[in-house]
Amino acid sequence: MGRRRIAIKPAWLIAAGLAPGLSLWAGAAPVSDPNQYYQEVRQHLKTLISLDTSNPPGNEIIAAEYLKAQLDQEEIPSQILISSGLRASLIARLPGSGAMRPLLLMCHTDVVPADPKEWETDPFVPTEKNGYLYGRGAADIKCMCATQLAILIWIKRSRTPLLRDVIFFAQADEESGGHGRHLDWLLKEHGKLLKAEFAVNEGGNTIWEEDKPVEVRVEVAQKKYLDFDLLARAQAGHASVARSDNPVAALARALAKLTDYRGPARLDGVVRGFLVRQLDTAAAAVKPAIEDVLNSQPGPDLERAADRLSSVHAEFGAMLRDTLSPTMLKAGYKSNVIPGEAQATVNARLLPWRDPAELIKEISSVIDDPSVEIRYDPAEVLALQAPMPEMSTNTVFYNAAESAAREITPGIKVLPFMATWTTDSQDLRARGVTVYGIDPPLTEEDGVRVHGGNERISLAALDWYARYLRALVLKIAAQPIWKERKP
Repeated sequence: MGRRRIAIKPAWLIAAGLAPGLSLWAGAAPVSDPNQYYQEVRQHLKTLISLDTSNPPGNEIIAAEYLKAQLDQEEIPSQILISSGLRASLIARLPGSGAMRPLLLMCHTDVVPADPKEWETDPFVPTEKNGYLYGRGAADIKCMCATQLAILIWIKRSRTPLLRDVIFFAQADEESGGHGRHLDWLLKEHGKLLKAEFAVNEGGNTIWEEDKPVEVRVEVAQKKYLDFDLLARAQAGHASVARSDNPVAALARALAKLTDYRGPARLDGVVRGFLVRQLDTAAAAVKPAIEDVLNSQPGPDLERAADRLSSVHAEFGAMLRDTLSPTMLKAGYKSNVIPGEAQATVNARLLPWRDPAELIKEISSVIDDPSVEIRYDPAEVLALQAPMPEMSTNTVFYNAAESAAREITPGIKVLPFMATWTTDSQDLRARGVTVYGIDPPLTEEDGVRVHGGNERISLAALDWYARYLRALVLKIAAQPIWKERKP
């Protein structure tokens, strides 16, 4: 008697709610169909949104398994690398002739948690509405994973000859921040798999206005990321008697001082060039503040001008100095008890040249309270001591980023940019990879929704991004015979 064959449903199919045996594509579409590529990008993104990879805990293995299933279908070699539990990244490679060193396509599959109360739709049910796709990860940054996956498949189907290997790296645990992440393990155990000349990752800022891209800000430098805790302690006691050593009050005073703290302002080359190129499009209130910064001398004059710019454009102002943001509070267990301790977590973003040990010393002086202890990870502070490298704009990659954008959208502004945020690009840069950040196009309102409620991406912007990234990859990695077909 023959054995009955039982179909086992993969974890990603269960998570996405798809029936076993269902293939997203009945067969490889002819490359001559220019619209199929964009449709596949959209479908991949919808499926990735439906896979809940909120970090913590991550569970990125379900996204890695989905990506691998699509690559296996196209006979593109890939592997899933698991550091522990369900923490998993995927690496795939399309081989080239070896004439040039590889190009690395980076993205991350984890997302920040989503509070359903802040959403009008289920954050893990991709929802199309009024030309937008809503869902956690739509903008940050599963759209990039979906696009890079589709690019690899398109290259394979079209049999496009490559001058260099193209590596696809869908990374786990990017949203955790700090030290001791999955990437640290991956680089230690499998770093050879990620060796490349150039890489493209998130981190830039592409501006979408009136249904078109107007500016591609290519990230070539970024701030350092450091979390530290403030801990106030005293003897717990009854709340009926007010006490000067109340840890909650001591912590509140310390946080108030940090809120008023202004680190030293500095205007470096990339930021200066960026601000100069903002003058022709800056709002009426912002333009004179930028001019004030550009005309100020280092010292009190620049400090004053930096404060002025921060008051009218917080993001531009944050490019000039370190910033401190209290993000978490923990104190007490009963309303009538003065707790024995109170704790706050503060997120610091430091200028690329800044030594975090100097910042900690300055913070201690500003707080000036022996009852408040500053706690941080010494290994992380040590790892951040060296200045962050700045990527050159005189490279094959950057030139291709400029030309590809202008060929698709004549007149678009392309410029180097220092991000006030931090990505894992810094880890690859420290190992000799030239990494640039290029993000999907977002409006100002779309950007506010990232990491918040009702995250979304314009479908037209997603299509443009898919077209742009593919053109960029092919300019850098393909034989020069390739020509884009108009969609």
